[in-house]
Amino acid sequence: MVHLLNWLEDHEDLSVKVKSRLKVSLRSLLKPWSLGEIAMTWDFCVRAVISEHAQQNGGGNFSLKFGTWENFLSVA
Repeated sequence: MVHLLNWLEDHEDLSVKVKSRLKVSLRSLLKPWSLGEIAMTWDFCVRAVISEHAQQNGGGNFSLKFGTWENFLSVA
């Protein structure tokens, strides 16, 4: 149970970090924002936070542990 709680806390922390980075990044964009700009900014923020998290927890990367990262444009 403790392991599950730690896992949930880690993921909540990552979500908070992504949201915080996204807010800062969006402020630097000229308004009005296009959906594409928002999606690219979100993608960049998620990649940065996941990369930082992986480096802080053993030095690996997301792709080594979970597989390749799909480009959001190819999924749409």
